[in-house]
Amino acid sequence: MSFIVRAMTAEDIDDVLMIAARFVEAPHWTRRDYEQILRPPPPTAPSPLLSRWSVVGVSDGSLAGFAVASWLSREAAAEIEGLVVDEKYRRRGFAGALIRACMERAAHAGASHMSLEVRASNAAALALYQRHAFSAVGRRRAYYSAPVEDAVLLQAPLGSQSTT
Repeated sequence: MSFIVRAMTAEDIDDVLMIAARFVEAPHWTRRDYEQILRPPPPTAPSPLLSRWSVVGVSDGSLAGFAVASWLSREAAAEIEGLVVDEKYRRRGFAGALIRACMERAAHAGASHMSLEVRASNAAALALYQRHAFSAVGRRRAYYSAPVEDAVLLQAPLGSQSTT
Protein backbone atom coordinates (compact mmCIF):
# COMPACT_ATOMS: atom_id res chain seq x y z
CA MET A 1 0.00 0.00 0.00
CA SER A 2 1.61 3.27 -1.11
CA PHE A 3 1.25 6.41 0.97
CA ILE A 4 2.22 10.02 0.40
CA VAL A 5 1.91 13.14 2.53
CA ARG A 6 1.29 16.41 0.73
CA ALA A 7 -0.24 19.81 1.31
CA MET A 8 -4.02 19.82 1.41
CA THR A 9 -5.74 21.28 -1.65
CA ALA A 10 -9.27 22.60 -2.19
CA GLU A 11 -10.11 19.30 -3.90
CA ASP A 12 -9.42 17.47 -0.60
CA ILE A 13 -11.89 19.43 1.52
CA ASP A 14 -14.93 17.19 0.85
CA ASP A 15 -12.97 14.10 1.91
CA VAL A 16 -11.52 15.89 4.95
CA LEU A 17 -15.03 16.93 6.04
CA MET A 18 -16.32 13.36 5.61
CA ILE A 19 -13.49 11.87 7.67
CA ALA A 20 -13.82 14.54 10.36
CA ALA A 21 -17.57 13.92 10.66
CA ARG A 22 -16.92 10.29 11.65
CA PHE A 23 -14.65 11.01 14.61
CA VAL A 24 -15.41 12.93 17.79
CA GLU A 25 -11.72 13.79 18.25
CA ALA A 26 -11.49 15.44 14.82
CA PRO A 27 -11.64 19.20 14.37
CA HIS A 28 -15.22 19.94 13.34
CA TRP A 29 -14.56 22.95 11.23
CA THR A 30 -16.56 24.25 8.29
CA ARG A 31 -15.65 24.22 4.62
CA ARG A 32 -14.91 27.92 4.93
CA ASP A 33 -12.47 27.25 7.78
CA TYR A 34 -10.49 24.85 5.58
CA GLU A 35 -10.66 27.23 2.63
CA GLN A 36 -9.15 29.94 4.87
CA ILE A 37 -6.27 27.62 5.75
CA LEU A 38 -5.54 27.17 2.06
CA ARG A 39 -5.75 30.85 1.16
CA PRO A 40 -2.32 32.53 1.25
CA PRO A 41 -2.15 36.06 2.65
CA PRO A 42 -2.01 38.84 0.06
CA PRO A 43 1.56 39.75 -0.96
CA THR A 44 1.23 43.19 0.63
CA ALA A 45 -0.03 41.86 3.97
CA PRO A 46 2.31 41.99 6.96
CA SER A 47 3.65 38.69 8.18
CA PRO A 48 0.82 37.06 10.13
CA LEU A 49 1.29 36.35 13.82
CA LEU A 50 -0.66 33.11 13.40
CA SER A 51 -0.60 30.98 10.30
CA ARG A 52 -2.16 27.59 9.67
CA TRP A 53 -1.47 24.78 7.27
CA SER A 54 -2.84 21.35 6.59
CA VAL A 55 -1.38 18.18 5.18
CA VAL A 56 -3.14 15.08 3.94
CA GLY A 57 -2.10 11.49 3.66
CA VAL A 58 -3.15 9.76 0.48
CA SER A 59 -3.02 6.00 0.00
CA ASP A 60 -3.65 4.45 -3.39
CA GLY A 61 -5.62 7.50 -4.49
CA SER A 62 -7.82 7.78 -1.37
CA LEU A 63 -7.54 10.31 1.41
CA ALA A 64 -6.40 8.33 4.46
CA GLY A 65 -6.08 11.17 6.95
CA PHE A 66 -5.17 14.77 7.58
CA ALA A 67 -3.52 17.09 10.06
CA VAL A 68 -3.93 20.78 10.73
CA ALA A 69 -1.20 22.74 12.46
CA SER A 70 -0.51 26.35 13.30
CA TRP A 71 2.53 28.52 13.90
CA LEU A 72 2.55 31.47 16.29
CA SER A 73 5.51 33.56 15.18
CA ARG A 74 5.85 35.80 18.21
CA GLU A 75 6.23 32.75 20.46
CA ALA A 76 8.24 30.62 17.99
CA ALA A 77 5.75 27.87 18.76
CA ALA A 78 3.67 25.49 16.68
CA GLU A 79 0.65 23.39 17.53
CA ILE A 80 -1.01 20.38 15.98
CA GLU A 81 -4.64 21.44 16.13
CA GLY A 82 -6.06 18.23 14.75
CA LEU A 83 -4.91 14.92 13.36
CA VAL A 84 -7.21 12.18 12.11
CA VAL A 85 -6.52 8.96 10.24
CA ASP A 86 -9.48 7.02 8.88
CA GLU A 87 -10.00 3.73 10.75
CA LYS A 88 -9.10 1.48 7.83
CA TYR A 89 -5.67 3.14 7.57
CA ARG A 90 -4.74 3.11 11.25
CA ARG A 91 -1.74 1.25 12.69
CA ARG A 92 0.18 1.50 9.41
CA GLY A 93 2.40 4.49 10.12
CA PHE A 94 0.18 7.10 8.48
CA ALA A 95 -0.36 9.16 11.65
CA GLY A 96 3.37 9.22 12.27
CA ALA A 97 4.00 10.46 8.75
CA LEU A 98 1.48 13.28 9.26
CA ILE A 99 3.07 14.21 12.61
CA ARG A 100 6.56 14.28 11.06
CA ALA A 101 5.33 16.47 8.19
CA CYS A 102 3.84 18.97 10.64
CA MET A 103 6.99 18.99 12.77
CA GLU A 104 9.26 19.47 9.77
CA ARG A 105 7.23 22.40 8.48
CA ALA A 106 7.12 24.00 11.93
CA ALA A 107 10.87 23.60 12.39
CA HIS A 108 11.47 25.10 8.96
CA ALA A 109 9.30 28.10 9.95
CA GLY A 110 11.46 28.61 13.02
CA ALA A 111 9.38 27.02 15.78
CA SER A 112 11.38 25.70 18.71
CA HIS A 113 8.70 23.26 19.83
CA MET A 114 5.37 21.77 18.86
CA SER A 115 2.47 21.28 21.23
CA LEU A 116 -0.97 19.71 21.24
CA GLU A 117 -3.62 18.42 23.61
CA VAL A 118 -5.26 15.02 23.71
CA ARG A 119 -8.01 13.40 25.76
CA ALA A 120 -6.55 11.86 28.91
CA SER A 121 -8.27 8.54 28.11
CA ASN A 122 -6.87 8.30 24.57
CA ALA A 123 -4.05 5.85 25.36
CA ALA A 124 -3.37 5.08 21.69
CA ALA A 125 -2.85 8.76 20.84
CA LEU A 126 -0.72 9.36 23.93
CA ALA A 127 1.52 6.42 22.97
CA LEU A 128 1.75 7.63 19.37
CA TYR A 129 2.81 11.12 20.38
CA GLN A 130 5.29 9.79 22.93
CA ARG A 131 6.95 7.81 20.12
CA HIS A 132 7.46 11.16 18.37
CA ALA A 133 9.21 12.82 21.34
CA PHE A 134 6.15 14.47 22.87
CA SER A 135 5.96 14.53 26.65
CA ALA A 136 3.29 15.74 29.06
CA VAL A 137 3.75 19.33 30.21
CA GLY A 138 0.36 20.03 31.77
CA ARG A 139 -3.29 19.22 32.06
CA ARG A 140 -6.51 21.15 31.39
CA ARG A 141 -9.20 19.98 33.79
CA ALA A 142 -12.60 19.19 32.23
CA TYR A 143 -11.42 20.61 28.89
CA TYR A 144 -13.47 18.25 26.71
CA SER A 145 -17.20 17.68 26.78
CA ALA A 146 -19.38 14.71 25.73
CA PRO A 147 -17.98 13.18 27.90
CA VAL A 148 -16.33 15.68 30.22
CA GLU A 149 -12.66 14.83 30.36
CA ASP A 150 -9.26 16.34 31.01
CA ALA A 151 -6.87 17.26 28.21
CA VAL A 152 -3.24 16.27 28.55
CA LEU A 153 -0.95 18.96 27.16
CA LEU A 154 1.98 17.54 25.22
CA GLN A 155 5.05 19.21 23.80
CA ALA A 156 8.01 18.11 21.67
CA PRO A 157 11.23 19.95 20.85
CA LEU A 158 11.85 20.60 17.18
CA GLY A 159 15.12 19.81 15.53
CA SER A 160 17.23 16.70 15.14
CA GLN A 161 16.06 15.12 18.42
CA SER A 162 12.32 15.57 17.74
CA THR A 163 11.34 12.43 15.85
CA THR A 164 12.07 8.74 16.20
